[in-house]
Order: sequence, then C-alpha cells, then structure tokens
Amino acid sequence: MKSPAVLFFLVMLVGAGQCQPADDIPRLDAAGQATLRLFQALPPSCQVRPAPEGEPGMPLLICGRLLRKESQAPVPHASVLVYHTDIKGDYRQSNPRQPETARISGTVQTDEQGRFLISTILPGKYNSKGEGGHIHLQVEGAKPKGYTFQFSQYSTLSDKQFINGNDQFFLVDLRRDEQGRLVGFLDVPARGM
Repeated sequence: MKSPAVLFFLVMLVGAGQCQPADDIPRLDAAGQATLRLFQALPPSCQVRPAPEGEPGMPLLICGRLLRKESQAPVPHASVLVYHTDIKGDYRQSNPRQPETARISGTVQTDEQGRFLISTILPGKYNSKGEGGHIHLQVEGAKPKGYTFQFSQYSTLSDKQFINGNDQFFLVDLRRDEQGRLVGFLDVPARGM
C-alpha cells in the first residue's frame, strides 16, 4: 500500500498538467449579466443552438461580435458556421474529410452590430476525455474564413502561448450566470471583410 505522501505526490503530478477546475469559475458581474440579457434578446436568426436538445455537457453561452480586423467596425448580416466536438471530444462528421460537417454544428447570422449568440455545451478536447476543448467558426466572405476559440480556464500555458499573437485563435474567459451556465464574451476580428 502506498503512503499518503506518495499518493498526494501522484495526484499533484497528474493535476499539474491540468487547467483551472470548473469550480473556480467566477460569477458574472452585473455588467456581464446585462450584456448577456442583450444578446439573449437578439432575433432568432442571430442565435444558434449547435448542440441538440438533451445533449450531455455543461451549458455554454457565447456572446460574440464579428468585427472587421482592419477597422474594428461591426460586420452586419454575415453568415457564421459554428461547430465543435461533443463532451467526449468527438466531432462525428457526416463527411470525415470535412470537419465542418460535425454533428454539433449550426449557422448564425450577425445583427446590424455584428452580434450573435451561441447556446451550446462546453466541448470536450479533441480525441480526449477532458473538458474545455475549442469551438470553430467559419465566416463567410472572410479571408481566411476559419477562426477558433478556446477557454482560458481550460487552456495550458503552451495553449495560451500559441494563441497569443495568432489572429485566427482566441481565448475566452468564462463566467457563470445565475443558473450556473458558463458564459463567455468573444470579439472575432475577421480579415478581408
């Protein structure tokens, strides 16, 4: 039988590569709650629910804005495809050669101010059982059209270093709303719009 000190050391080694646990995610402040309500009031065409009703996983809301990279002006009425893995890290594409055919996917239109709301689940890491994977966006008319975001609380230091300065990858800080759902705010400065 291993001593408690050895077990503690083993647990610490396993945990060292992990990210901040979900229990440490702070609550939305009053300003964040007000912003979330504005996004929840967007027209249905500006909201997408990629995960089907009853999909296992932690509920996640992403309040997004699509901007022109060059001017930071909002991009109105743009089409954005959203897709990601399930909680097991599986895309389950209908066409294995096209990741955008993932089972959990949907398309949303931005409003006049470039805003859109994604209501889904926290994806699992690709080919892994861990939480906090990433979400892909394909912006029609952008060059390049592909953008990806993941979550600060579930990202390693090497993830953060890779994302820093890469204009196609973004980090989103998560908060919890009054119902315990994860909420993030994302600006996507797209090139060529």
